Amino acid sequence: MDTNPKPPNTDVDTTPPAPGDLELVRGFLSLHDHVEGTRDSLPPSSETITWWLRDRGLLAFDEAPTEGDLRWTTGILEALRSRVHENMGQPPDPGSIDALDRAARETELSVDFGGKALRAGASGVRGAVGRIVAVAFLAELDGSWDRFKECSSPTCRAVFWDRSKNRSGRWCTMKDCGNRAKVRAYRERERTSA
Repeated sequence: MDTNPKPPNTDVDTTPPAPGDLELVRGFLSLHDHVEGTRDSLPPSSETITWWLRDRGLLAFDEAPTEGDLRWTTGILEALRSRVHENMGQPPDPGSIDALDRAARETELSVDFGGKALRAGASGVRGAVGRIVAVAFLAELDGSWDRFKECSSPTCRAVFWDRSKNRSGRWCTMKDCGNRAKVRAYRERERTSA
C-alpha cells in the first residue's frame, strides 16, 4: 500500500532537473494541479504540497501539517515564483522580498561555516521550506538563480532550469509545451494564409 499517494490532479513532473540542490527548488516552484480533464495548470492544493514534501523526504509521513502552515507554504512558493518572473523581465516585487526575508527568520535559517551552507532550525513544514529558501538564497548569491524561468505556455506553471548558452529557453520541455506551441503557431499561419 502506498503511504504517500499522489493527489488525483497532480502529474509526475517531466521537466529536466536542475543541477544539484537547485532541483529541490525547481521542483517546488513547479508544483501545480491540473483543471480536471485538461492540461491547464492551477496553483497546488494543500494535498499536493503535503504529498510533494513527503515524497522528497522533507516531511515525515507521521507529521500532519496544519492548514496555516500549508497556506504559509503557498505564500512562500508564490514569493519565489515572483523572483523567477524577475528573471523574465518583470520588476522586483517588494512584497515577495519581504515575504522571503520573513520566511528566513521564521524557518530559523542560520549560517553553517563548517558545512558551507545555510541550515533551517525549524522543524516540520517550516523546516522543510527553510531548506528550499536556503538553496534559493545561495543560488541568488552565486548567480545560478538567473537560469530559472517559467514555461511560456499560458496553461503551464512549470519552472525550468534554462540550459541554453544565451539563456533563451522558453518551455519546460520541448517534447510537451514546446511542441504544442509550435503546432499552434503552424496552425495559425496556415489559417491566416488560407
